[in-house]
Amino acid sequence: MSNAVDEHSPNDELRRRIEELERKLKALQRHLSFSRKQVLELVVLCPNDVIRNLEGMLRRLIGEDLDFVTRLDPSVCNVRVDPGQLEQVVMNLAVNARDAMPGGGKLTIETASVDLDEAYAQRHASVASGPYVMLAVSDTGVDMDAETQARIFEPFFTTKEKGKGTGLGLSTVHGIVH
Repeated sequence: MSNAVDEHSPNDELRRRIEELERKLKALQRHLSFSRKQVLELVVLCPNDVIRNLEGMLRRLIGEDLDFVTRLDPSVCNVRVDPGQLEQVVMNLAVNARDAMPGGGKLTIETASVDLDEAYAQRHASVASGPYVMLAVSDTGVDMDAETQARIFEPFFTTKEKGKGTGLGLSTVHGIVH
């Protein structure tokens, strides 16, 4: 009698699910551990400089099938931000954009000086009116349906096939921005 387990047994499927859950839990543990230990280092800098410094890495990251465009407004003023977190936001958004364009497309990163008026501030309780720097990352990738849009910032939510993503990219962006 053999101790071998049938490849397609319910036990194997359960084992695969448990292993996937363990991988996700380890990723969350690393993520949370990193977040707790990270001390914000707010410095005054120009976001355009951060984007320029990332351009080479972003081009390698997104690959040759995508057009990469930056539109950096020279009138953008300095902001007080943690440069590592700003880089993390841009990188995570670029990776998501790349994955949304498997057949090629265009990734655009732009900055602009904007003035949010009182009407805008009244519609968005957490925002005060005044001058801001806008950072926008856009792509020509696949649109998301309403159900996907409603869940994109949930930790571990991913539209990628098993083993191809942790589902922490946009939840990390969301946490940093807030």
